[in-house]
Amino acid sequence: MVRRGTHILLIDDDDAVLDMVETALGHYGMTVHAYSEGAQALTQLQAPGAPEFDLVISDINMEGMDGFEVVHNVKAISPRLPVVLMTGQASVEYAIRAMRMGASNLFIKPLSIRDLVQSVFHLVDLHRDFRLAEDGLQGLVNERRHFLFRSDELDVPGLLRHLTDRLVPMGFASPANIDVIAMAIHEALANALEHGNLELDSSLKGDLFTAEDPYTKLREARMADPRYAGRLIEVRLALDTERFELEISDEGPGFDTSRLTLLPPGSDLVSSSGRGLPLIQLVMDEVHFNEKGNQIRLVLRRK
Repeated sequence: MVRRGTHILLIDDDDAVLDMVETALGHYGMTVHAYSEGAQALTQLQAPGAPEFDLVISDINMEGMDGFEVVHNVKAISPRLPVVLMTGQASVEYAIRAMRMGASNLFIKPLSIRDLVQSVFHLVDLHRDFRLAEDGLQGLVNERRHFLFRSDELDVPGLLRHLTDRLVPMGFASPANIDVIAMAIHEALANALEHGNLELDSSLKGDLFTAEDPYTKLREARMADPRYAGRLIEVRLALDTERFELEISDEGPGFDTSRLTLLPPGSDLVSSSGRGLPLIQLVMDEVHFNEKGNQIRLVLRRK
C-alpha cells in the first residue's frame, strides 16, 4: 500500500483539512505539497525542478481561485493529470459541473478519509498506466471481449486497464476525462464484487485509522469462504465506432432496482444510493439494470 515517490498537490483554505489529508496520505509514503491558495499551488506544476505530480486535490469553495478554476487550469497545463475536488455542497449540480470540467471525483465534506485515500490510490495507479499507454489502434472498427472471474481471483485494477484501453483511441474519451470514466467503471466492478458477490454493507465501513474495521474484516472472511469466494463475476465488452457497451454480472442476491431513479436537480449525493451509483449515472450516457438487480449495463456513445 506504500506509494513512495508519489507527489500530490493539495489545495484548501482550511488548515485543518490540509493537516488531515496530508497526514493520511503521508502515512502511506506520499509527498503532499499543501497550499491554501489555488494560484500559488498551480505555479508548482510548471516550476523549474518541480516533481512530476500524480494527482491534484482541491477544495471548491475558496476565495480567489475556486476549485472549478483549478480544474480548468490544471487541464490546460496537463490534460492527463487527474483532479479530485472536495466540497461542503453535496448537490448534483456541483457534481455535474465538476465531472464536465474533467474532475475525476467529488468528495463531500466532512471527508471520509478512508474513501479519499482509496480513491487516491486508484487514480495514482491509473494515471501512471495511462502515461505509459500509447494512443494507437486508430484503425480498429469493432471488438468484443468476454471475462469470467471467481470473486477471489478478480483483479479490478488489471481488468480496468483492459476495459479502458480503447476509449481514447476510439473517441469515447479524451486524455482529460478518461480517468473519470475509468473511475465510474471501477465503481461498477467494485459494487459487483463487494456488494454483489460478497454481500457487504457499506454501513460497516469504519474510519481509516481505527484499530479494527468491520467492513474489511468481513471482506477478508468472505474472501476465504468458498460460498462467497467461488461466486463468479462475468464481464462482457462490446464496442464499435459509435457505441461502447459494458455489461457486468455477479452471482449475488441482487437488489430492488425499482427504487433507483435518475438523480433530479437539487439531489443530495450523500443520500442518493451511496457514492458509487450517482457517480456512474453522472458519467455514463446510459445505465441499465436487469430485473434481479445483479447485472449493470453501461453505455458510452462516441462524442
